Amino acid sequence: MYEFAEHQFGLNKPDQNGITLREHLEQVERQTGKTLEELQGPEFPFPLSNIWSAFIDLSSTRGQGFSGPLHITYNEIKAYMELTGTELRPWEVEVIKGLDRVYMKVANG
Repeated sequence: MYEFAEHQFGLNKPDQNGITLREHLEQVERQTGKTLEELQGPEFPFPLSNIWSAFIDLSSTRGQGFSGPLHITYNEIKAYMELTGTELRPWEVEVIKGLDRVYMKVANG
């Protein structure tokens, strides 16, 4: 899951002009007609799709600080669970926190 996430976050990180690596590589694919290996990453772990969906929902509401995005907190996860009626087991919450660490590493790196 973490390898898939890191690859996706890297592709979606905008450059100084606001263009993501994914957008750039897809443009190259359109121009050359060749599939680029850089767009192919680890396979999505379908058995964990509910955790990925919860992370994406939570990440879309994350705050911004002076130095960039803020971590997702346990309180935000708890509020998400209460407001959406989503039940997450403790290990699933820890996977979300792990995904958040990977996101922050890519966002700040």
